[in-house]
Amino acid sequence: MSRDAVGEATTSAPADRGGRRRTPSITEQTLVVCALIGATQMTWGTIVPALPLYVDHFGASALVLGPIIAAFGLGRALVNIPAGLVLLWWRPRPFLYTVTILLIAVTALTGLCTDSASLIAARVVAGVLGGAAITIGFAVLVSGAPPDRRGRVMATATAVQMSAGALGAFLGGAALSVLPLAGVFVVAAAPVALALLWDSVRPATLYWAASSAPGQSVPSAEPVRSDAPARPAGSLRPLIAALALGSFAAFFARFGGEQGLIPVLAYDGGGLSPFTLGLALAAATLVSLAAMPVIGRVIDRGPRLGVLAPSVLAAACTMLLFPLADGPWVYALVIVGYGLANSISSVVPSVVMSDAFPSRSSGLVVGVTRTAGDAGAVVGPLAALAVYDVIGAEAAVGLIAGVVVLANVPLMILLRTRAGGRPNT
Repeated sequence: MSRDAVGEATTSAPADRGGRRRTPSITEQTLVVCALIGATQMTWGTIVPALPLYVDHFGASALVLGPIIAAFGLGRALVNIPAGLVLLWWRPRPFLYTVTILLIAVTALTGLCTDSASLIAARVVAGVLGGAAITIGFAVLVSGAPPDRRGRVMATATAVQMSAGALGAFLGGAALSVLPLAGVFVVAAAPVALALLWDSVRPATLYWAASSAPGQSVPSAEPVRSDAPARPAGSLRPLIAALALGSFAAFFARFGGEQGLIPVLAYDGGGLSPFTLGLALAAATLVSLAAMPVIGRVIDRGPRLGVLAPSVLAAACTMLLFPLADGPWVYALVIVGYGLANSISSVVPSVVMSDAFPSRSSGLVVGVTRTAGDAGAVVGPLAALAVYDVIGAEAAVGLIAGVVVLANVPLMILLRTRAGGRPNT
C-alpha cells in the first residue's frame, strides 16, 4: 500500500453511528508519534535537575557529572545507525514498543544505583534505548507523512520536541520538591508509559501502515515537488551527505551556542540572571511554538528553499548579535529572534528527507543524520567555548554562524537544482 493510499484511507475513515471516527484523525496520529518521541526525550530532561544531587549522594566529586552526562549521548550515538538498519527487517511498531518498554524499566531502576559507575552504565544503556526510540520515531514520521502535510507534520514534531525539553526540566524540578531522589527516575519514565498507552488505545495507523514490511518495499505515488532534490537513477548519497552536514551544524549550534556560549555571554555581558535567562529561553520556546503551525503550512504550500535559506541566514545573523546586545532586554530579544530562526530552519531538512527517500531507506538516513548531529553536539561546545576563551566572544559567535551557513550550503544547492540540472525559478 502506498503512502497516498494509506493516507486517503485514514482520512476518509467512516464514522460510527455516534458520529465518532473509528480511526484517529491524521492530526491525532501525528501527535501520537510525536508524543512517543517527546516522552522519550523527557526521560533525559526530567532527571537533569536530579543528577548533581545524585552525585552528592554518592559522595563523589563534581567531575563525575561530566561522564554521567556524556554517557547518555555516547549510547545514543552508538545506536542511531544500527537502529535505522534494523528497520529494514523489523516492523517499526513492535521495535519501538520493545525499546521504549525497556527504557521505562531502565530509567525507573536507575534511581536504585548505589555508585557512580553503575549510574554511568545505566545512562549508557538508557542512551542506547532512547536513541533507538527517537530514530524509529523520526523514521516513521519521515516515511509516513502524507505528501501534502509534510511541512505541518515536521513542524509538529519540532514543536513537541521543544515542549518536551522544557516540560521535562520543570517536571524534574517539581518532582524533587515532593519525592525522594529515586522517585524522580520513576516520574521520568511515566510519560513514555502514557504515550505507549495512547498509541495502544488510539494507534497511529497511518504511520505504522506506511512503513514497509520486512523484505518488501512500499511503492510511492506522491509527486516530487519542483524544488525537491532530483531523484536520479544513480545514488542519493550527495543528499544524505548534505542532510548529515546540516544536522551536524544544527547540533553544533544547539550545544555550542544555546547550551554553552549564549548562557555564558548572558551572565558576562548581557546582564541576565539565571532566572531572567530562563524566562528569555522560555519566551523563545513559546514564540517558536506559536510559529510552527504557520511555518508548516508555508512549507506545504511553497518552496523548501524559500524557507530554509532565509531562516539559516537569520539564525547566523542573530548569533552575531549576542556580543553586541547591550542590556538584559536587548539580549533577551536576541535570544527570542535566534530561537525562532533556528527552529524554522530545523523543520525543512526533515521535510526534504521525506520528499526524497522511500520508506525502506528512511530509517538508515535518519540514523546517519542523527549520528552526525550527535558528533556536532560533542564538537560544538568544545570548539565554541575554546575559541571564546582564547580569542573572544566575537570570534566564537562567528565560528558558530559560519558553521551554520556553510554546512547548509550543499543542501541549498541541491534544493536549487531541478531534475535535469535546471535551476528553480
